[in-house]
Amino acid sequence: MKAKIYLHGDESADGCTLHCSLSSTVIIFLIRYCQTHQFELVFVTDRNSSNCCSLQLKCLTDLKIQFSLWYDVPSLVQNVQLPSLYQPHMSLVRSGLCVLLRHIVQEADKTFPELKLIDVLGFREGSMKMCSEVSGWTKLCEVDLAQSILELINSTKNAKDLKNQKLPLSCHFLKLESHFHKKCRVHNDNRQRRAELNRLKKGLIQCIKKGLNLKRLENEFYTCEDCIVLSPVNKTIGNRISDEVNDRTNAEFNDRANAETNDTQRGFNVNNSNFLPHIAKVALKVTTDNSVVILEQAVHLKHGIRRVRIKKQLGDIRAVRKEKKMSDRASCNLSDGNDCKDIQIQHHNGDTENSCFDLTSDICNLLEALTVEDVEYVHAYTEGIEMTLADLILFVYFYCLLEALDFNSSNLGHYVPAIMSWLTHMSTLTTIVGVSESLGWEVGCLVTHPSTAGADEMFVLAVESTSAVDDDEMELSRCAKMKHRALKSDIADILTKLKDSNVTPLKGNHPCGDQVHLNWSCMPADVHPKEGDVPESRMFRKCEQLENLATAVQALAKPGDILVDFCSGGGHLGILMAYLLQDCNVFLVENKEESLLKACSRITSLGLQNVTLYQCNLDYFIGKFDVGTSLHACGSATDMVLQLCQDAQASFVVCPCCYGSIQKTHLMSYPRSQLFIQHAVTYKEYLTLGHAADQTEHNITIEERGHLCMDLIDTDRLHNAQQMGYLVTLTSLQPLSCTPKNNLLIGKHNS
Repeated sequence: MKAKIYLHGDESADGCTLHCSLSSTVIIFLIRYCQTHQFELVFVTDRNSSNCCSLQLKCLTDLKIQFSLWYDVPSLVQNVQLPSLYQPHMSLVRSGLCVLLRHIVQEADKTFPELKLIDVLGFREGSMKMCSEVSGWTKLCEVDLAQSILELINSTKNAKDLKNQKLPLSCHFLKLESHFHKKCRVHNDNRQRRAELNRLKKGLIQCIKKGLNLKRLENEFYTCEDCIVLSPVNKTIGNRISDEVNDRTNAEFNDRANAETNDTQRGFNVNNSNFLPHIAKVALKVTTDNSVVILEQAVHLKHGIRRVRIKKQLGDIRAVRKEKKMSDRASCNLSDGNDCKDIQIQHHNGDTENSCFDLTSDICNLLEALTVEDVEYVHAYTEGIEMTLADLILFVYFYCLLEALDFNSSNLGHYVPAIMSWLTHMSTLTTIVGVSESLGWEVGCLVTHPSTAGADEMFVLAVESTSAVDDDEMELSRCAKMKHRALKSDIADILTKLKDSNVTPLKGNHPCGDQVHLNWSCMPADVHPKEGDVPESRMFRKCEQLENLATAVQALAKPGDILVDFCSGGGHLGILMAYLLQDCNVFLVENKEESLLKACSRITSLGLQNVTLYQCNLDYFIGKFDVGTSLHACGSATDMVLQLCQDAQASFVVCPCCYGSIQKTHLMSYPRSQLFIQHAVTYKEYLTLGHAADQTEHNITIEERGHLCMDLIDTDRLHNAQQMGYLVTLTSLQPLSCTPKNNLLIGKHNS
């Protein structure tokens, strides 16, 4: 049985066109890219969705598609935002663009391992893995750029006269543009550079040794295994390799490969043996004039092209040659009887017209002069040197934008030239072209020409430059932002400020008093956290933590209630609640697939029928529930849990953690309560409290101050909930030694 993916979209009146959202279009594109037929697509008509893209249904006949109204969607799926995927045999619902895309790639890779689709997920399969609340990069791709491009598309549709329309480019475009100009970060950088340098040297030597047999096509020379491009730099454009030349070369590789592929095989079928241009898997390009040699290597991968570049001054190269004797040329690692001198003589005896004799001589010198430090990674893709899932997402976004503009990029290339260069490059890749053409897209229209600021000023900047944006907002990373580091004087200042304002924590009692213990020996083994890979050293304390929260939930829950364990991890708390309260339904909400799969195994072993798993970001969960809980949700995640409970007017039992990781997001601002705002507590002062609150380890002199700061942060949370009509108690886990982060917030709505 195929898993169903629920997407925003509806059918045109004539039944010929599919109108769908940006996220739906990305998913269709990726399914085609992965060549998978494991999923059934259900397009849900929703008045609130923005179906800004259109596809001809005749181009989607290979996909199983149906249409549905929102109230016909399974109730469990209605608890999350679309797009979503439902796997009933696992009682698992996945929600969110990045979550679904990663799952599609992983499942397709299991079916077609020879396609190496898993490579699209990047290093350690980390592309788009972090949720948007903590990763600036995921937020940009999944949220910010999607919203900005949607607004631009809607503006073009509403404009009566597109020629006179001024479209604002938001700071999110500038973030991505600025990102392209940063140096690539590569894991194990030095080792990778050495490998690239060795590959480059070997390839260059082979090209020189085969120089007599190279087939010359204008200024470009090819062999069956390698390619070397020899062309002098145009003096008018300076000493650099233009991106336009690179993209032209890539296009010619693809054109030559496609010309030799049968029409029935041509297209998006990357399982085809002709998928990679067999004329060149490694390409070398050398450009020179009187002052500099630029050597670029392109390695054709299953997905995209990895490039490295070396720039070397001719003066430096020839200086190395002068310092060495003729016998030292053996350091080039050429085989006996075919050294640099022999190669030069062979070229001399050949066709001297358009001869590469001088360049060959300099290349031999270059081989002696190259070092690891000379290797420069070319930032060809959004996440660095190799194509990842992010490139596929953003390619669809920008294609849809330019299609809405009738492919008139106007002065867009003036403001974001790196983005336009990347888009042009993407549109020349064989697989991208094949998938695009299969969807009826005019991908050839994306090949752009440089534009100037004076030409058709359709676009204007919403901000003048990235300097107008806060540095924190400009941070793009797969990982969470760095924690705020406070000085001792800053901590003293904010504590004095709150003390002078009479802001003091007030602790209460657990609703069960001292009776928080559970008899674990009477429960099945799979309920115990030891079955969830908790280390033996933490086992007893983990049980104490779970007892405090589970008994508090028991005091609040009624038969038939829906209980939600947010940030559930491996499901320790949720599984315990599901066993103790089998007349309630329990939802486990977690972003990490690995953790949910561990929980799924334990739930299956226990035979629990009252548990549903949700893999999604917290803000994608929109269902109604009665009690929400979380144990050690990190930083701002605790505040998001509290906000979800308040929106649903649900009771909550929350044990916070990682106060130093609190950060403002597109969903959350700080301070939370009017009490702290009235006393002029700034965002930086709030972060200072959070930093000090994490200093609660045992046997350190600042432990007492750390607990005070914990209590102050949670007092802010308490007052925020009280403003929303809650009766709230701030208490502590029993015993205090079960964890340094031992605060517990328990709230019940007045209604």
